[in-house]
Amino acid sequence: MDALVLLRRAQEVGLRVEPAGDKLIVRGPKDAEPVVRLLAEHKAEVLAALTNAARVAEVSPPSPWFERVIPRAEGEPGLEMPCASRRGRVEDRPDGLLLHFCVECGAWGAFGYGVHLRAGLLGRWYCAEHRPRGHG
Repeated sequence: MDALVLLRRAQEVGLRVEPAGDKLIVRGPKDAEPVVRLLAEHKAEVLAALTNAARVAEVSPPSPWFERVIPRAEGEPGLEMPCASRRGRVEDRPDGLLLHFCVECGAWGAFGYGVHLRAGLLGRWYCAEHRPRGHG
C-alpha cells in the first residue's frame, strides 16, 4: 500500500500521525481502528514518508511565484524570514490560498497542528525550527 495514500486516509478519518524515532504516534477516534492497524502494518513505509515530507518542508520555502501573490506589508521580509507582525497569522483567502505563519516567529509555517479544513479549523502553524516535537 502506498504510504501517502494511507496517510491521506488516516487524515480523512480524523487521525493524527506523527513520527517519534522508530515509532508512530497515532491519535484520533476509536472507530478508526482499522486504519490504525494498516498504519502499524506499513509502519516502515509511513515513517519514511513522514520523514521525507518533513525534510522537504524544512528546506523548501514557498516558491517565488507564491511570494508574488501573497500580500505583504511594505518592509515585510520574505516568507522564509521571521516577522513579528505575521506571528500566528492564518488566513483562508477567497482566491483559494491558505496562508499560515509560525506562531513563534512569523516565518512561513509548513507544520500545522489542530488543522481540519473541512471543519473550518485552521489550526496553529509552525516553521521547522519551532514545530512541537513528540506531543500533540
